[in-house]
Amino acid sequence: MKKVFVLLLMVLMVASIAFANGGGESKKIELAATTGGMSADSPAGKGMALFAQKVAEYSNGTIEIKVFYDTTLGNATSAINGMVQGSVDLLVCGDSYYSSLVPEIQGFELPYMFSSYAEARETLAGKAGDYIDSKLQAKGIKALSFWEIGFRQLTNNKREVNSPADLKGIKLRTLGAPAQVKAWEAAGAIVTPMDVSELYSAIQQGVVDGQENPLSEIKAQRFYEVQKYMSLTAHVYTPMLFSCSTIAWDRLTAEQKEILLKAAKDAQAEVYRINDANETSLLAEIKAAGVKVNENPDREAFKAAMAPAAYEQFRAQNGNDMLAMLGK
Repeated sequence: MKKVFVLLLMVLMVASIAFANGGGESKKIELAATTGGMSADSPAGKGMALFAQKVAEYSNGTIEIKVFYDTTLGNATSAINGMVQGSVDLLVCGDSYYSSLVPEIQGFELPYMFSSYAEARETLAGKAGDYIDSKLQAKGIKALSFWEIGFRQLTNNKREVNSPADLKGIKLRTLGAPAQVKAWEAAGAIVTPMDVSELYSAIQQGVVDGQENPLSEIKAQRFYEVQKYMSLTAHVYTPMLFSCSTIAWDRLTAEQKEILLKAAKDAQAEVYRINDANETSLLAEIKAAGVKVNENPDREAFKAAMAPAAYEQFRAQNGNDMLAMLGK
């Protein structure tokens, strides 16, 4: 009887060791995360680095996030396709890139939708953000948290721009979302949508004369090297959506999901902190690089030219539900 007990004890010990080293929740998980074209030095890059650090901390090293910056895993468009297919686990990029799956997400980036960072952040944390999450999950992507790139500003090589009338003849790169294209066409620009990863060389080669991006992206992508003029139009607030492929998400335990959500919230706070701290310093750096900055363009003229066309386009395509949630 004693021998049977000892043998049983040994079996249980072996099973316990096997569980700890190869089975159950203690097994190490690796997830691939990408910034979809943004550099390690950008706010998104720094946010992703913190996310990986916090996940390792909260999971006691049992979850490892392998971060890929720039276009190592492809641009934002290809990364989103990879998430749906399960070859990319985690992605952060401008939310318009998700519009091919959920066009309603373009509502956040309608011209002059938000008047301040505080208003934008509060809105995305509410029912409009939850609505987009539910829509995306049906397409294979789980929203973890909204980060931000910031308010977009206009740059070009042709001339100083103070009002939409100054855009005549300017070839402008914009996001590919229909509402964005419609807004800039209504403002008078010659619109050329393209991925941000192609933009620097496109400006160098004269394919486009200008572009519009937040200050952080103008700095991170070095657009100040190839642009002469900037107008602080603050025409659109650009959120970034940090998301997870549902193929990867569904493999996680409830505890592991909570770890990712908690770390994503920490990273969101860091991105917001960086953007708040950098708003003034980035402008000074861009000026110091030789870009002539118009700090007070006629924003009301831009709003009058861009907003009606963009909102009409959005309503025609997506109805009024999203705009109602946004209070418009």
